[in-house]
Amino acid sequence: MSEQQWTDHPRLRAWLAKQEAAFGEWAAAHPGDWDFSTASVDALERAVRADFAASTWEDVRAAQHTPRVTAPAWYLGEVCVRAGAVWKVNPASDFTLWDGPFVGVPGDPMEDPDHEDLYEDDDYYPAAVPVPELRDMFLKDPPWRLRNVVAEFEEWGRERRG
Repeated sequence: MSEQQWTDHPRLRAWLAKQEAAFGEWAAAHPGDWDFSTASVDALERAVRADFAASTWEDVRAAQHTPRVTAPAWYLGEVCVRAGAVWKVNPASDFTLWDGPFVGVPGDPMEDPDHEDLYEDDDYYPAAVPVPELRDMFLKDPPWRLRNVVAEFEEWGRERRG
Protein backbone atom coordinates (compact mmCIF):
# COMPACT_ATOMS: atom_id res chain seq x y z
CA MET A 1 0.00 0.00 0.00
CA SER A 2 1.26 3.44 -0.71
CA GLU A 3 1.92 6.18 1.80
CA GLN A 4 -0.72 8.19 -0.03
CA GLN A 5 -3.47 5.76 0.93
CA TRP A 6 -2.44 5.83 4.58
CA THR A 7 -2.01 9.60 4.87
CA ASP A 8 -4.46 10.90 2.30
CA HIS A 9 -7.58 8.85 2.72
CA PRO A 10 -11.16 10.19 2.42
CA ARG A 11 -12.18 8.87 5.84
CA LEU A 12 -9.07 10.35 7.41
CA ARG A 13 -9.70 13.75 5.82
CA ALA A 14 -13.33 13.71 6.96
CA TRP A 15 -12.45 12.74 10.54
CA LEU A 16 -9.72 15.38 10.79
CA ALA A 17 -11.99 18.14 9.46
CA LYS A 18 -14.79 17.15 11.84
CA GLN A 19 -12.47 17.10 14.86
CA GLU A 20 -10.79 20.37 13.96
CA ALA A 21 -14.20 22.04 13.87
CA ALA A 22 -15.22 20.38 17.14
CA PHE A 23 -11.99 21.49 18.80
CA GLY A 24 -12.97 25.13 18.30
CA GLU A 25 -16.06 24.55 20.43
CA TRP A 26 -14.12 22.44 22.93
CA ALA A 27 -11.42 25.13 23.27
CA ALA A 28 -14.06 27.82 23.82
CA ALA A 29 -15.29 25.81 26.81
CA HIS A 30 -11.72 25.21 27.98
CA PRO A 31 -9.88 28.54 27.86
CA GLY A 32 -6.16 28.19 27.48
CA ASP A 33 -3.19 28.75 25.26
CA TRP A 34 -3.89 26.10 22.61
CA ASP A 35 -0.73 26.79 20.61
CA PHE A 36 0.07 23.16 19.67
CA SER A 37 3.18 23.18 21.84
CA THR A 38 4.30 20.22 23.91
CA ALA A 39 3.73 22.34 27.02
CA SER A 40 0.08 22.80 26.07
CA VAL A 41 -0.43 19.04 26.34
CA ASP A 42 -0.18 19.36 30.12
CA ALA A 43 -3.12 21.80 30.03
CA LEU A 44 -4.96 19.41 27.72
CA GLU A 45 -4.46 16.57 30.18
CA ARG A 46 -5.69 18.72 33.09
CA ALA A 47 -8.77 19.82 31.13
CA VAL A 48 -9.73 16.29 30.08
CA ARG A 49 -9.15 14.95 33.59
CA ALA A 50 -11.33 17.76 34.98
CA ASP A 51 -14.08 17.00 32.45
CA PHE A 52 -14.18 13.41 33.62
CA ALA A 53 -13.38 14.01 37.31
CA ALA A 54 -16.68 12.53 38.50
CA SER A 55 -16.62 9.74 35.91
CA THR A 56 -15.52 6.15 35.84
CA TRP A 57 -13.27 4.74 33.14
CA GLU A 58 -16.39 3.14 31.67
CA ASP A 59 -17.93 6.63 31.35
CA VAL A 60 -14.84 7.82 29.51
CA ARG A 61 -14.97 4.78 27.26
CA ALA A 62 -18.65 5.41 26.53
CA ALA A 63 -17.76 8.96 25.45
CA GLN A 64 -14.78 7.98 23.32
CA HIS A 65 -16.54 8.64 20.01
CA THR A 66 -17.96 12.01 21.07
CA PRO A 67 -16.33 15.42 20.72
CA ARG A 68 -15.76 15.37 24.46
CA VAL A 69 -12.91 12.92 23.74
CA THR A 70 -12.31 13.12 19.99
CA ALA A 71 -11.75 16.89 19.86
CA PRO A 72 -8.96 16.91 22.47
CA ALA A 73 -7.61 13.69 20.91
CA TRP A 74 -7.36 15.54 17.59
CA TYR A 75 -5.40 18.28 19.35
CA LEU A 76 -3.01 15.72 20.87
CA GLY A 77 -2.46 14.27 17.40
CA GLU A 78 -1.81 17.71 15.95
CA VAL A 79 0.84 18.38 18.61
CA CYS A 80 2.45 15.07 17.58
CA VAL A 81 2.34 16.18 13.94
CA ARG A 82 4.28 19.29 14.86
CA ALA A 83 6.81 17.00 16.55
CA GLY A 84 7.36 15.04 13.31
CA ALA A 85 4.41 12.65 13.04
CA VAL A 86 1.82 12.42 10.27
CA TRP A 87 -1.82 11.45 10.52
CA LYS A 88 -2.54 7.99 9.15
CA VAL A 89 -5.28 5.46 8.83
CA ASN A 90 -5.02 1.90 7.65
CA PRO A 91 -7.10 1.95 4.46
CA ALA A 92 -7.82 -1.77 4.86
CA SER A 93 -9.19 -1.43 8.41
CA ASP A 94 -12.78 -2.03 9.38
CA PHE A 95 -13.91 1.48 10.20
CA THR A 96 -16.77 0.18 12.33
CA LEU A 97 -14.33 -1.22 14.90
CA TRP A 98 -11.53 1.34 14.90
CA ASP A 99 -10.48 3.76 17.62
CA GLY A 100 -9.80 6.51 15.13
CA PRO A 101 -6.91 7.63 13.00
CA PHE A 102 -3.42 7.42 14.40
CA VAL A 103 -0.21 9.37 14.19
CA GLY A 104 2.99 7.75 13.08
CA VAL A 105 6.24 8.65 11.45
CA PRO A 106 6.67 8.97 7.71
CA GLY A 107 8.10 5.91 6.02
CA ASP A 108 7.12 3.36 8.65
CA PRO A 109 7.47 -0.09 7.04
CA MET A 110 4.15 -1.09 8.64
CA GLU A 111 2.44 0.36 5.59
CA ASP A 112 3.97 -2.27 3.33
CA PRO A 113 2.22 -5.65 3.06
CA ASP A 114 5.58 -7.35 3.67
CA HIS A 115 6.39 -5.13 6.65
CA GLU A 116 7.67 -7.95 8.87
CA ASP A 117 10.55 -8.44 6.44
CA LEU A 118 11.40 -4.74 6.40
CA TYR A 119 12.02 -4.13 10.10
CA GLU A 120 15.52 -4.42 11.49
CA ASP A 121 16.04 -5.69 15.04
CA ASP A 122 16.67 -2.23 16.46
CA ASP A 123 14.15 -0.30 14.34
CA TYR A 124 11.61 1.71 16.28
CA TYR A 125 8.85 3.72 14.65
CA PRO A 126 6.63 5.50 17.17
CA ALA A 127 2.89 5.54 16.63
CA ALA A 128 -0.04 6.54 18.80
CA VAL A 129 -3.81 6.43 18.51
CA PRO A 130 -4.94 9.66 20.18
CA VAL A 131 -8.48 8.61 21.15
CA PRO A 132 -7.34 5.59 23.21
CA GLU A 133 -4.40 7.60 24.56
CA LEU A 134 -6.86 10.08 26.08
CA ARG A 135 -9.26 7.37 27.18
CA ASP A 136 -6.59 5.20 28.73
CA MET A 137 -4.70 7.96 30.51
CA PHE A 138 -7.16 7.35 33.34
CA LEU A 139 -5.72 3.84 33.72
CA LYS A 140 -2.04 4.75 33.74
CA ASP A 141 -0.05 5.45 36.87
CA PRO A 142 2.36 8.33 37.40
CA PRO A 143 4.91 9.20 36.27
CA TRP A 144 3.15 8.60 32.92
CA ARG A 145 1.76 11.80 31.42
CA LEU A 146 -0.04 12.56 28.19
CA ARG A 147 3.02 14.55 27.08
CA ASN A 148 4.88 11.19 26.92
CA VAL A 149 2.98 10.51 23.68
CA VAL A 150 4.48 13.62 22.09
CA ALA A 151 7.91 12.91 23.59
CA GLU A 152 8.12 9.66 21.60
CA PHE A 153 7.98 11.62 18.33
CA GLU A 154 10.34 14.31 19.55
CA GLU A 155 12.91 11.70 20.61
CA TRP A 156 12.56 9.78 17.35
CA GLY A 157 13.20 12.97 15.41
CA ARG A 158 16.27 13.85 17.47
CA GLU A 159 17.71 10.37 16.91
CA ARG A 160 17.15 10.59 13.16
CA ARG A 161 18.74 14.04 12.92
CA GLY A 162 21.69 12.64 14.86
